[in-house]
Amino acid sequence: RRSLAQNLRVTDRSHHIRDHGIDPHWSLPPHNASAAHMVGGDSVRGTADGGLQEAAFVSAPGARTSGQPLPERRLQRVEGEERDERRTALRAQASSPEQRQVAAATEPGRGRGATTLRAAQAQLESFQAVDASYNPTWLNIEEQPISSLQWAHLQTPWAAAATAIYAFDMVRILAVVPPTAVEAGAIGLIYFGLYGSRYTEIPRLEPHYQVSFYASCGWTFYAWASLMHAMACGPSPVVPLSIAEPLHTAACVVYLVSCLYFYSYHWGRHIRHALDGRFRPWFAAGLASLTAVHGLTVGHIWKMLDDPGWFATVAKIYPDQWQWIADTRLLELYLTAAALFLVILHLRGVLTGTKNAALVFLGTVILPTAALFLETFSIDAVAWQHYFMVGPKYW
Repeated sequence: RRSLAQNLRVTDRSHHIRDHGIDPHWSLPPHNASAAHMVGGDSVRGTADGGLQEAAFVSAPGARTSGQPLPERRLQRVEGEERDERRTALRAQASSPEQRQVAAATEPGRGRGATTLRAAQAQLESFQAVDASYNPTWLNIEEQPISSLQWAHLQTPWAAAATAIYAFDMVRILAVVPPTAVEAGAIGLIYFGLYGSRYTEIPRLEPHYQVSFYASCGWTFYAWASLMHAMACGPSPVVPLSIAEPLHTAACVVYLVSCLYFYSYHWGRHIRHALDGRFRPWFAAGLASLTAVHGLTVGHIWKMLDDPGWFATVAKIYPDQWQWIADTRLLELYLTAAALFLVILHLRGVLTGTKNAALVFLGTVILPTAALFLETFSIDAVAWQHYFMVGPKYW
């Protein structure tokens, strides 16, 4: 066996000299070491006991050797390549400054950062997976910083005023303080200016965005008219009830037409997508939830038009019902405008895809609804029981 190992070394050396010359990178080991021989690209060595095992190359004189068997070195090399691939993928995902900070702070070997790294990667992958299944084109949108928006615009002061009043209203509602006539009067001016500043740019949008904007104008007009009606039933009216009643009736027609216009288009569009094999479950769920929310207002309108004395009866039983209706309309005004602004962010690449939709539902649906629901426990008002009450028409 020892003789076989020596023959292998001699044969290998002669092959190198005859065919290639002495390899400048690799040389044969000493006489008492293993014999390295390349067989089909793998290295084998003959040992003193005659066994054939995988071995590492033996480097030339002056070169450093690891002294580790090939399996261990190969495993380390594979692990290093996988680690480099993970880092490269994370850097590719971290296209925004905020994501690059997360990637820099969560490099392996930084203690608690490893947990944050896994959480950030899971969040990015979950958002991207939903985007890919919902609308693959969203993955092609390059994320932009919020500073890239054109803030020197006529919309900015109106939007800032609306946002300030919304933040004030959230605190006021949680503090169970009723709205005033000054706030209700100012809010109409602010939203008239906000929608007026956006109106000239809408024709440049895609048709489904135009439909959403024009429907939002109708919903906003009804929310303001209903606010005026609710305030007229309270202690500090903005306009008398003799004006608020016909104003609310006209706004009811505008609201119903806006709903018909919006939902006939978007549900029809979604049905066409489903028939074409492009069913989008997240879009269907979001549209269904919005339909349910608007359905509550449609129920309120139905009760008002069906029996003009219905709301007066409810207000006698629940004296603070006007406050709850007014607060609902005040939040509804802002939430409709904020949803349009988030659409603009998506189109500008600032906050795109599923992240945008998550913020829409959390900030414009879930949190305000929770605040209004909690308010009913502190004032003499109801959130849904009045739908089952009847007025003088049915006495």
